[in-house]
Amino acid sequence: MTMTCKAVRVKLPSIDDPELLTGPLAAHIGSCLRCQAEVARYRRLHRSLGSLAEQVEAAPDGLVADVESRLSGDDAVVDLSPPRVTRVAAAAGAVVAAAGTVAMVRWVRARSAA
Repeated sequence: MTMTCKAVRVKLPSIDDPELLTGPLAAHIGSCLRCQAEVARYRRLHRSLGSLAEQVEAAPDGLVADVESRLSGDDAVVDLSPPRVTRVAAAAGAVVAAAGTVAMVRWVRARSAA
């Protein structure tokens, strides 16, 4: 891996569109198959992450009030009916999946840079 390959790998996470790279880095990508593959991975990643924005899940009714009552120490009764628990668990699962995706991308990036 050349210094230019390393520069491309450092620069890619900071831009939204790899087509915005100019100058020597753009010229290098045009001639380096390894960097072209890295750019293609970033395009797929951006496309996948962009599709997540379309998946909007509304917070369950009363969630904010439940959280506030727990934080304030009130002895308010929290609705733990099965549909509500399922929605909260699904939302938590989505957050964990997103965090896992970010961690995996960072791990792959660190591994490929080494």
